[in-house]
Amino acid sequence: MLDSFLKQSKPMLFRRKETITGSDDASRVFYLNQGYIRLYTISKEGSELTLHIFSPSSIFPILWNKDPVPDKYYFESLTPVEIYSCEKSKLQHLIAEKPGAGLEIFQQLSSFSESAIKKLEFKIFGDAYQQVVATLLNLVECFGQKDKGGIVISYWFTHQDIASLTGLSRERVTIEINNLINKKLISYDSHFIAIPKLEMLETELE
Repeated sequence: MLDSFLKQSKPMLFRRKETITGSDDASRVFYLNQGYIRLYTISKEGSELTLHIFSPSSIFPILWNKDPVPDKYYFESLTPVEIYSCEKSKLQHLIAEKPGAGLEIFQQLSSFSESAIKKLEFKIFGDAYQQVVATLLNLVECFGQKDKGGIVISYWFTHQDIASLTGLSRERVTIEINNLINKKLISYDSHFIAIPKLEMLETELE
């Protein structure tokens, strides 16, 4: 219901690593039809922190009101993406007429909130190793593909990218990645992170 309504406009196409223009327009909401987008912010020191990764069928900004997205938040394509835009007033009218559309948005908001809560939990209570493991498991949910009896994260995430996702330094991420490699919990297939046995990696958080 929601996707057919939101895909009535002309699609906007972005290549990999492009800033999503127009996402700061307070009057519009955007629908991600294909590809992946990250929401990130930049600290006063210039460090990037990835707050969320939007997958296909996502609406963004997910937390929207009458005000524009603050200029300290940015949306960037991780892969080539196809996006549609819609006036928020039209979407609000649809939700008023068809509650099922509102339920779809609520489910996305719930997923967004759950992801944010888990990230905060590991940041407060977990150590650096657990934060890296939790991040890899989250990436499996978005980019995981079965391959040779295991799982491959089918996107090239550098140590700096993982640092941005965890809020750790790149040097610390490298240490924890090497620990995982030494334990044979992950390996590299070309540039991609491979996980031979997902259940073994999951036990690292127990």
